[in-house]
Amino acid sequence: MKGKVMVRPATPQDLPAYAAIINDYIDDTLWLPRTMSCAEIASLFTPEMLGTRYFRVAEQDGTVGGYLSMNQDEGHVIGLYLSPGWRCKGAGKLLLDDAKKACPDGLKLTVFEPNEHAKYFYEREGFKESVHERDDDTDEGVPTLMMRWGRSS
Repeated sequence: MKGKVMVRPATPQDLPAYAAIINDYIDDTLWLPRTMSCAEIASLFTPEMLGTRYFRVAEQDGTVGGYLSMNQDEGHVIGLYLSPGWRCKGAGKLLLDDAKKACPDGLKLTVFEPNEHAKYFYEREGFKESVHERDDDTDEGVPTLMMRWGRSS
């Protein structure tokens, strides 16, 4: 990566990058089964979605390498995903810091239980597991844990 990573609001032109990032994540994660085709996932990312959620992208030199999707009213981070080459380089922290500024009273998110790297990242960023909000009945068949930051933790 050359230039500075910047966080900015998402645009409709970013939607294909969102789908590519999540599809790459699924394909690269051995413990996560694919429950939807690449095309089905791409169809989820619509311009209308941009008006209903808080969407931010991490961009560098015109390339989108990560995104954060959030229901701002609830402080619920629905997704934070990075392309493989963007992990462990600060882009995730920038996206999460932006979400914290947007919802200073607290955030919540789910993380797949086997995702040790994500759990470590969120714990490092001040999130705590909410032990009574575990979900063992997910579409993927992989348990998720609820984590909270701020007043919601």
